[in-house]
Amino acid sequence: MKKSIISFLLVIIATATMAQTNPKSGYVITNTGDIIRGVIDFRTNEKLATQCEFWANGEKEVKVYHPGDIEGFRFDNNGKYFVARRLNVTGVPELYFAEFLVQGKMNLYCVTFKGDEYYFFEREDGEMAELTNRFKSYMSVDAAVNGTKEIIKEKKKQYGKVKMLLQQSKNAVADMDDNKMTRKKLMNVVRDYHHEVCTDGSACVVYEYNEKTDQVKTHLKAFAGYANYVREMTDMQSDQDMNFSGNTYEIGIGAEIDLERTMKDFSVEATLGLTPKYKSTCEEQGFENVYYYTYEKSILTLSLGGVKRFGNGKIRPIVRGGGFAVVHLSTKETKSRGGKYPMKYEPITWDTSTHFGVYLGAGVQVPVGKHFARVHADFYKSLEPKSMGQMTKWAITAEFAL
Repeated sequence: MKKSIISFLLVIIATATMAQTNPKSGYVITNTGDIIRGVIDFRTNEKLATQCEFWANGEKEVKVYHPGDIEGFRFDNNGKYFVARRLNVTGVPELYFAEFLVQGKMNLYCVTFKGDEYYFFEREDGEMAELTNRFKSYMSVDAAVNGTKEIIKEKKKQYGKVKMLLQQSKNAVADMDDNKMTRKKLMNVVRDYHHEVCTDGSACVVYEYNEKTDQVKTHLKAFAGYANYVREMTDMQSDQDMNFSGNTYEIGIGAEIDLERTMKDFSVEATLGLTPKYKSTCEEQGFENVYYYTYEKSILTLSLGGVKRFGNGKIRPIVRGGGFAVVHLSTKETKSRGGKYPMKYEPITWDTSTHFGVYLGAGVQVPVGKHFARVHADFYKSLEPKSMGQMTKWAITAEFAL
């Protein structure tokens, strides 16, 4: 059973990874300066730095362009603009599709590589300086072991070179004293440089783009469901061969983040569910008597997984899967004996117990204005050793997301 569940999870992940596209209208610029309109696959900045997947208007087949195949490409509605440039990112100059941020007496480009952002300042005479924003490097194992001294040293050196390049503009140099530089502020620095040094009236073009398209969408959601526990046991019960079962409801909240630029129609979710009062029962046939057991408790369930949507209609099938952790709160075990010698035993209580597992599910999603609602059926199976507690349940859940 465990192998089957894990295999099914891998299928879901593979399906999501091989998702089709995240199409956005735009155009490519050929090396001869011609413009071809169509649809561009809007993926992560790092992927766009190395390839452009393009469908020309009226064409069904995709063309994959690499830096040098075309001069550049841009998304519509003042969207991101990428141009082919030979830049030194890894220590050796290579061709990239660099995001073009500002064009003027000083150009500004950005290339994302292995989680870090590399900004390139190019003066009109061809002189260039680099400033690296190492998001990923600060979180790396190397930084944790060896510290961040080398990263800080590199940053100071780069800031010095950038200031030398901007020295004709006092305002631009002064603005570069801020060590916490954002993309928007760097664009403003280069624009201010142009306005201060420009004497021929040439324009400074800031390629503003719709920042909302560069942000992930986050949905807050609430849900309610009904569950049937086919099998349940806890790590504290005295007889590990007994199997409890019961029905209950669950309410909860969660958050979901769309990853459209990474994989089509895929999102990650985190939910926290609460079953305020749950009762499960079990009977055990003795030699002369029947023993009745009841567990009463509250349950917290934390789930983390992925959701994949299919189709383009109003009613869209979904599959979901991931892992969960269950916390049993204030468990009370009640035991009684029937038959020839009836008897009630002293209840046993304990504070908490936990176990972990995986869940798989499928359902449908429908739009509700700008929001959406879902109904899905899910299967939950704990993966703990028998001595640590077990749980198998089926659940039907309805959720509403903002």
